[in-house]
Amino acid sequence: MSDNIKVALRLRRPLGLESVDSVIARVGTEEKGNTIDIRHSKKVEVKSFQFDHCSTYSEDVGRDQKEIYEQLAREYLLHALDGYNTCIFAYGQTGSGKSHTMSGSAEYPGIIPRLCQELFAVRELYQASDGQTSTHFRIRCSYVEIYKETVQDLLGKGKCRVREKADRTTYVEGLQDFEVFTEQELSHYFNLGNMRRVIGATQVNEQSSRSHAIFSIDIEQQETSPLGHTSKRKSSIKLIDLAGSERVQASKTTGEHLKEGANINRSLSALGRVISMLSKVKKPISIPYRDSVLTWVLKESLGGNSKTCMIACVSPCDYEETMSTIRYATLARNVRNSAMLNSHEISNGKEQVQAMRSQLEELQKTLSRVENQREVEDQMEKIKLTNQFLEARIDEEQKLAANYYHEWVEMSAQRDGLMQLLGGIVRSTQDVQYSQLRTLLKQLKDHSWEVGQKIELYHSEATECIKRSQE
Repeated sequence: MSDNIKVALRLRRPLGLESVDSVIARVGTEEKGNTIDIRHSKKVEVKSFQFDHCSTYSEDVGRDQKEIYEQLAREYLLHALDGYNTCIFAYGQTGSGKSHTMSGSAEYPGIIPRLCQELFAVRELYQASDGQTSTHFRIRCSYVEIYKETVQDLLGKGKCRVREKADRTTYVEGLQDFEVFTEQELSHYFNLGNMRRVIGATQVNEQSSRSHAIFSIDIEQQETSPLGHTSKRKSSIKLIDLAGSERVQASKTTGEHLKEGANINRSLSALGRVISMLSKVKKPISIPYRDSVLTWVLKESLGGNSKTCMIACVSPCDYEETMSTIRYATLARNVRNSAMLNSHEISNGKEQVQAMRSQLEELQKTLSRVENQREVEDQMEKIKLTNQFLEARIDEEQKLAANYYHEWVEMSAQRDGLMQLLGGIVRSTQDVQYSQLRTLLKQLKDHSWEVGQKIELYHSEATECIKRSQE
């Protein structure tokens, strides 16, 4: 991802010796956007400069510190959690509020303490999440200072050297880093390094930083999905408090402090040249990163694999120094970086197979429950059809039984009629010859027997149908 360095400007409040009448810089109104207006004390002309973000001061110092973090720095923590390298560095003259912006104080914490706090708050949210994807964090930190063009480990012992890898990226050889598990541990190492950092008093600043300090936080995240897919993300956050540029006439330094100031100005000049060359549309073939240890260490943060933010801290009363800082900040807006996502997947066949087997078992159980339900529904449908068939058969048999009963009654009536007819015939044929009478009687007897057999058959069938219908 190619994007420009984001440049923010922060205007500090006037100090005790600076009168309100001497203020030459003011942040523009909301209608004008993120602009700062500079007015020379001896000229009427007002110059306006626009940046990605501009912040001024108010009566509430705590709110100012909170706003600069939320509106500017939090974005770079989120980029780091996404897997991008990030860098935030404060640049400006001595006494312009760089350390106040980056470190702050116990009462008014700056960007670094707030970022450390939110980093572990995010980690706890990931670990407490009920999501199916599990995330494991590994956080390490280191702290170095560049003092008189020498890299010193503020958390370890001895000096270090800057080396270049085969891929032309730089690293600090011999630097000791520490794994941390809580916000308190991370803050402890940051405070420990601050206590060891070189600080001196000058005419401009009673606690002037005499070295460039780089606090690094390395984050490794390993995510495992329900199917066993594992991905790793690595990112590095560089939080830099640069020593301030200073003029000898204003700082009135002598002896060792004078040498420190000369080295500081030399490294900042090298930083300015690198920024100037990187800001050109047609970049030179060679960028002078090696001209200073500072630029050599920050090679990736300036035009490389990083999302970088420059906070230009300016004084409201010093025209020359403020204009110098603004010129460098304006050039830095044109520097393009090529931030890359530092993420890759880890293939683990055994874990994936095991996860797929577990999912298959769950699907089979679900399917079994569905099939059992379907089987019950089929059985219920069969029972329903059987009941309908039985009800129809009972109705039919009841109808047959009623018909058999009516036929039996009719045949009984026919039998009784025949018996009456037989009696009448006997009485009317007393004078007929005996032989003829015998033949006639035999015929009547046979016919009567056949009728009786039919009646008995109808009676037995009707009885059987009635019994079945009652069952």
